[in-house]
Amino acid sequence: MKKRVSVVIPVFNEETVVDELVSRLEKVASGLEGFELQPVIVDDGSQDATYARLEEALPKLSCWKLISLSRNFGLQAAYKAGLDFADGDAVVFMDGDLQDPPELIGEMVACWEKGAKTVVACRNSRKESGLRRLFFDLFHRTFNFLCQGAMPRNSGTFGLMDRHVADHVRDLRERSLFFPALRCWPGFETEYVYYDRDLRFAGETKQSFRRLLSYAWDGITSFSDVPLQWITGMGFLISGAAFLYSCVLLIQRVLQFFGFLQGLEVLGFTTIVLAVLFMGGVQLIAVGVVGTYISRIFVEVKDRPLYITKNVSSSE
Repeated sequence: MKKRVSVVIPVFNEETVVDELVSRLEKVASGLEGFELQPVIVDDGSQDATYARLEEALPKLSCWKLISLSRNFGLQAAYKAGLDFADGDAVVFMDGDLQDPPELIGEMVACWEKGAKTVVACRNSRKESGLRRLFFDLFHRTFNFLCQGAMPRNSGTFGLMDRHVADHVRDLRERSLFFPALRCWPGFETEYVYYDRDLRFAGETKQSFRRLLSYAWDGITSFSDVPLQWITGMGFLISGAAFLYSCVLLIQRVLQFFGFLQGLEVLGFTTIVLAVLFMGGVQLIAVGVVGTYISRIFVEVKDRPLYITKNVSSSE
């Protein structure tokens, strides 16, 4: 019996990509000798004709599943939905905009055959430029530093998990999901494949700069408590600076009492205003960081479902 490789692909308003996506998956499936490819497409509340196009195109494949969510729950929730419905011996995560080449699945499967339990796709290069490119590079450096290598540098969601690893990831009960790092958390043998990331196949990116910032902050706060530790360090730093400044002023006043430094005048108003503004800014930042972690506790306690399915269909 052939081993099955499930490919979880979230899509959102991607009607222009559907035909090319299915065509390339069909070619990948025909090239995987001894394996059965099972695309698990998750329509994350699309508002265009994406779902209808998928219903027309997917029957070209011999094995597939199509999950429609009741609304847009977000990329990570869509991946979780696909993971819950995927029943393959291995599970591949891949974005639906074709920036990640489906043709790399064959190389991932080869690594899996050799014993790797997790295969991570790392980018040699990416086509984004300008501020977006700078932001991506900065995020990977920052995340790697703060989270102590929780995920490989220059990697994203694209990758493969053995069924054993996928089950562990699926059973994690946390609700603030960040799959690029979660799939590496269980451990096990990991291999890496490298590729050059393309631009979107069609259309404009749906990830605004604000959403990318939010996504990065979610990832960091999901896997690291260093920002909380930094608040304590910042408090010691500011207190130390204030103490040194007070010592300087005290010494100056004592010297002036004995007739020295008479020409040096301390402008109290300016000092007070700067100190108040600086401390106010630091306190607001600290409250914001603490509030982020409290909001995560709030989300976990509510225990709402990550997604709601509207319709599920398959080739079986």
